[in-house]
Amino acid sequence: MTSASRHLFPGLLWAATAIFIWSGSLILLRLGVSTGLTAYDLTALRFGVAAAILLPVILRQGISVHPPGWIPALVLIALFGAPYVLMLSLAVKTAPAAATGALNPGVMAIAAVIIARVSERQPLTPARRAGIALTALGVSGFVLTGGGISAGHRVLMATGVMWAGYAAVIRATRLPALNATALVAVGSAVLYLPVYAVALPKQIAATPLPDLLLQAFFQGFLVTTVAVYAFNRSAELLGSVAATSLPALMPVVTLGLEVLVLGQTPTSKEMISACLVTAGIALLLAGPALAAILRRRSPAGK
Repeated sequence: MTSASRHLFPGLLWAATAIFIWSGSLILLRLGVSTGLTAYDLTALRFGVAAAILLPVILRQGISVHPPGWIPALVLIALFGAPYVLMLSLAVKTAPAAATGALNPGVMAIAAVIIARVSERQPLTPARRAGIALTALGVSGFVLTGGGISAGHRVLMATGVMWAGYAAVIRATRLPALNATALVAVGSAVLYLPVYAVALPKQIAATPLPDLLLQAFFQGFLVTTVAVYAFNRSAELLGSVAATSLPALMPVVTLGLEVLVLGQTPTSKEMISACLVTAGIALLLAGPALAAILRRRSPAGK
């Protein structure tokens, strides 16, 4: 059994863990900003709780294993830390729920392939080109079901590119998953919380305690700690392109959860969009394998 095949199942399992948590978090994030909490409150809850949980990792291990250096560390925090979450929280105020779950991970999957092409010289095979096209069509379908393009849509596209960039830096620095998770959480808390405490609007004091506890547990523990660690592990095991392509299935997973948990019936447009995204991701992931098979079967490869 090759190293790649040994890593495939655990990598997919870690990716699935992150996808299911993030799919649920989008619903709670939208609920949070619609029931009194500001985007600044939600960002503070995320990284305040996550930093408290992960600070022992920094104190015990620091970043001594494969240290990324100060500049890569700050880049990681900027790409997937407080700035990323703040932009995402602000975007959900104007972007419809279906678009929120599609644009961010969908753009990320497409950006990851392009970044890998530029930085790692990975081939842009016909299968991957088709995967990009199908993923883009599916994402567009989810967006169009919610109306026209808003400022929130554009912010979501930007966060998708940021997410893909984060995965590429993680892969390049070879920073272990737990260290990367702790670095982003603690670094974001150190840089963001003082600014939040002094200068940003707050509604935490006016929010019922059960709502605060729910958001703190889900956003601070599950999303920022468990899901980010799971995503980092999937990037270690599967590679940056595969790890950043799989979360584009979030709109499909969210659609399924709405059917199973909420009993909602998806529209025909949503079902078609989900099928397009699924087919696109399959081609993005299978692109190198399909190219190898075609080379073996071509006359030149015999």
